[in-house]
Amino acid sequence: MKKEYNYHFYAYLGAALSLAVILVFGIFSALQPTRMATSAMEVKNEAITRGAEVFARDCATCHGVRGEGVRNSGPALNTQEFLKEASDALIFNTIADGRPGTSMPAWGQARGGPYTAQIVEDLVAFIRSWQDTAPSIEELAYQGDPLEGAVLFSTTCYACHGVSGEGAAGPRLNEPALLEKYDDEYFRQVIANGRPDRGMPTWGSVLSPTQIEDLVAYIRSWQKEVPVAIAELGGDVDRGESIFASTCVACHGPRGSGTSIAPRLAEAPILSDPNAVYATISEGRLEAGMPSWGQVLSPAEINDVIAYLDALKAGAIAEGGGSVANGARLYADGCVTCHGLSGEGIEGLGSPLRPSDFVAGADDAILADLVLSGHGEMPAQANILSEQEINDLIALLRSWQAGAPTATPLAEDTLLKDAQLLFVRNCATCHGMSGEGRDGPALVANEFVQSSDDQAILNIIADGRANTAMEGFAGRLTEEEMLAITQLLRSWQ
Repeated sequence: MKKEYNYHFYAYLGAALSLAVILVFGIFSALQPTRMATSAMEVKNEAITRGAEVFARDCATCHGVRGEGVRNSGPALNTQEFLKEASDALIFNTIADGRPGTSMPAWGQARGGPYTAQIVEDLVAFIRSWQDTAPSIEELAYQGDPLEGAVLFSTTCYACHGVSGEGAAGPRLNEPALLEKYDDEYFRQVIANGRPDRGMPTWGSVLSPTQIEDLVAYIRSWQKEVPVAIAELGGDVDRGESIFASTCVACHGPRGSGTSIAPRLAEAPILSDPNAVYATISEGRLEAGMPSWGQVLSPAEINDVIAYLDALKAGAIAEGGGSVANGARLYADGCVTCHGLSGEGIEGLGSPLRPSDFVAGADDAILADLVLSGHGEMPAQANILSEQEINDLIALLRSWQAGAPTATPLAEDTLLKDAQLLFVRNCATCHGMSGEGRDGPALVANEFVQSSDDQAILNIIADGRANTAMEGFAGRLTEEEMLAITQLLRSWQ
């Protein structure tokens, strides 16, 4: 008799297995949202990390390391107001397409930039990550810097309102009753909008909002027991060297070495009292033939000259007869491509020069021979640079080893010294000491000068420009003097 097959066991086993599969699937399904959320968070965090690296490399210079914004450069991005109003799409498009009419370039590849869509999305993720902790705009409100305001006041306001707000052609501003009567907003509006009926220009078209805040902070400092004093502000050695070269060297000699008509300045006894030096430069010594430079130089520029004289006294300026400022100009023309903007060196091209153990240990003769003869990939300069120019470059290298700041080069052509002096005395108040522009336009690399003949420029100098602050100098300058200034302008192009 054939044995009967037992199906019950397999039925129970199949049911148990089916139940187990259902339970496992149910548990897996229940855990899936958490798993997916965790995976999405990991992807998001990776995007934020990548975006942070890109932001630090390409965006922090203008927008700040934490997106807090940079004065006169880029707006704050890390604020509740911005992150609430700006959608991810808006931020993406702004990065990719830039903002025409501003300094914000287009970073997306479709617009010729370097970023793929993924990189832009990473940046958006990083910027969006600030939202939970971002401060409000009110918390980031810029507080004016009275020291910055003092420098601005010394170059834009002092001619009318006095060195310390005591008044001159314009009203007194350091009057306690005036400062008590008006709040900061009043001063902001007056600075920005001017008082045309009283001859005060609208500085809001020239100064940025932060610069106006700095001026207000400086004006407000006069209410305090210890206000900021312009005459005590530190000066810049390199600017001072350039000013000295264009205003003082004719009488006091190179590096203040003295001449038959003016004393030596590069020694301690004469420079022992900075206040006395400031007063002497500002007020002059008319009985000795020294003019009142306070009528030409701003207080900040006088402090720059004092800083340069102090450096001479301390021996911080190179003694080899070279000019640090002219050396900086030569370096910018011929060395920066291989050795970097500030002598930091460029890998594979040129070694670091700032600082450099070799430069610090080599004497001037060795450095001069190296520049003349070349070295490795460095071309010889024997038929390119003069002996004086090599001394100027060595002076710059020496100043770097001493930790001195890089010079800001200005022209020092000895054939144009007389023209520079004429320019400083008659034109610098509006156009800057070296034509860099101030209240008047910059004359360096100026399109009008470049496109006009000498006669057209002479006519402007002689007759002025209608409907501007530019007055004619006919009757005050001779034709030869105006022609000399014209040639000086040509040298700046």
